[in-house]
Amino acid sequence: MINKNILNDRQKEIDSLIDELIPNDNINELIKKYHVELESYNYINNVVDFSLLKLRGSMKYINRYDKKLRYGGLLIKIYEKNGKWHGIIKKINNKKYYISFDNNYIFYLESKEDTLRDWAELFITEFNNGEYEVE
Repeated sequence: MINKNILNDRQKEIDSLIDELIPNDNINELIKKYHVELESYNYINNVVDFSLLKLRGSMKYINRYDKKLRYGGLLIKIYEKNGKWHGIIKKINNKKYYISFDNNYIFYLESKEDTLRDWAELFITEFNNGEYEVE
């Protein structure tokens, strides 16, 4: 016969483990904890914004279950599969990682190349329109 006290203790242990894994952190606490590492990054708090991110930006993420910051990499693809959104990031060592929006808090930094390119295109347009004097 099985001792019911052993089963109750085991059930309590299992419940405790599940409580540790369920994401219940306040995102603001995590942002404060990692404020140095996330400086200049924008928190992406909804799937619509996630789905519209520009590729080639830098992405970091905090796992919702273990609450650890992952340094991520270069965002190379965003896609939807079975109603869930995912991103693919590429690290400097050419390894690719698949990141689920539902399982992670996403932080994004737009590519500085895009900003520079946008500025250069604006300058060229203004220059061609005669807004600058050339001697």
